[in-house]
Amino acid sequence: MPANIAVSQGRHLAFYADKPAWHNLGTVAAGAQTPEDAIALAGTGYVVDKAPVYALIDGQMVEATDHRATYRTDTGQVLGMVSPDYVPIQNITPMQMLGEIVRTKEAGIVAHAALGRGERLFAVLDVASRSDLTIKRDPSRHLAFLVAQWWHDGTGALSFGPYSVRVECQNMANAQLEWAKRQGLLVRIQHIGNVGSAVDEARRILGYAEQSIDVWHRVMNELAEAPLPAPEARWMSDFLVQLIPDPEGDVDSRGGRALRNRVEAREAISHLFDRSPTLVGVPNSPYRVFQAVTEYADHYRPIRIADPDKVPAARFRSLTEGPSAELKARAAELLRQEFEVGVPVR
Repeated sequence: MPANIAVSQGRHLAFYADKPAWHNLGTVAAGAQTPEDAIALAGTGYVVDKAPVYALIDGQMVEATDHRATYRTDTGQVLGMVSPDYVPIQNITPMQMLGEIVRTKEAGIVAHAALGRGERLFAVLDVASRSDLTIKRDPSRHLAFLVAQWWHDGTGALSFGPYSVRVECQNMANAQLEWAKRQGLLVRIQHIGNVGSAVDEARRILGYAEQSIDVWHRVMNELAEAPLPAPEARWMSDFLVQLIPDPEGDVDSRGGRALRNRVEAREAISHLFDRSPTLVGVPNSPYRVFQAVTEYADHYRPIRIADPDKVPAARFRSLTEGPSAELKARAAELLRQEFEVGVPVR
């Protein structure tokens, strides 16, 4: 999975709060940042402007009046071709809009990067740190993010939408757009006119995100209050077989390996349920079961790939759209149905 982080004057144009991105590119700084500080850390403070476009015809330079080129004023690098009425958005604007959308003046940008030649950018605001989104009796924080993405080459509209993980690269940015679009939680603003008028619409979209988060946490709170059926060990064993069923049909050598892999996965989740240090103080409940599945999927599920350099990329792909994401979604739905809580988790 290519990160596609832009490089300018030997520097990767990216910032991440507290911990590096999976690709280890860009600048890491402690804590969330203001838009201005995030731009300074990422090196994305360049100005974008438009210039006329010319074609060489029969030895003469002829202006293409229906096109303009966008370019960086600091380097002169062309970023794309746009229409004459295209209005460039400077990089600070979408990041400031994130704060306006959630009505906060606190520092909250936890990731920001330019992609490609610098023609596409994203910024990630930590919504959870601005809201009370913790689960009852669980000391861990449950993260939720609002993501802004924008383009300087005319190929995309300024977009705002939620996501469950911190966006760190182009593939994760693509996944965020697709997920938010499927959920009906994405607002697109064309690069024409005054984008400030779109804040109210983006707030409405964020309101949907908060509603979605509220539904999720209501389900999790109800799972935290439900007792596990007795005897717990037998129920846990039956649940894990439902979650990770044995292979069907005759078990040949390949099927035997598949069976062993499934048994090992169930044992790992059971061990995390019993002994994970991250679950200290969380009562035995369906919620604790779900957290054990999540910890296994996020951190312990094996990534079977020959090239070790590709493991981080494969793990992120698995977490956002692959087997790890599917495992967590299946666990949530099985628990929701058995304990009859909340509404279907999207």
